[in-house]
Amino acid sequence: MLNHLDRYVTTARRCGTRLGLILTRWVLALVVTAEEQCKRARASGDRGSESVEKAVLVAIGLAVAIGLAFAIRAAVQNYQGQIK
Repeated sequence: MLNHLDRYVTTARRCGTRLGLILTRWVLALVVTAEEQCKRARASGDRGSESVEKAVLVAIGLAVAIGLAFAIRAAVQNYQGQIK
């Protein structure tokens, strides 16, 4: 019975870690896309979108923070047994 519980806990931790990594990949892809759009806007000479650019950067920062929080939480849960 205890072995089954250990397997379930290990599986849940792995899923959490994978979810954190997937979210981190998604956020990084979003950052790259936003950077490319900003470069295109600058190259076209569009200067009226500075407030939009700031909003995009803030949104990217929040997304990165959330992704890192998931990754850190998953890592802590993964190694929590070793810490104790």
